[in-house]
Amino acid sequence: MSRSYKIALILKSKSSLPVYRDLAQLSDRELDEQVQAMIRRMRANESSVIARMVLRQPTFSLN
Repeated sequence: MSRSYKIALILKSKSSLPVYRDLAQLSDRELDEQVQAMIRRMRANESSVIARMVLRQPTFSLN
């Protein structure tokens, strides 16, 4: 991912990091760590949502 793409991802996420830090001043390593942490949080949230989903009987329609 490019540096600008990583910054855009962090800005679009609900991270409070942009409030406290200037993202343009972060090193590449710090940006990578922030993006990886954000992806880890997203995966953890998705797995809990999927675990709570109600399984329904498969259905089909004849259209």
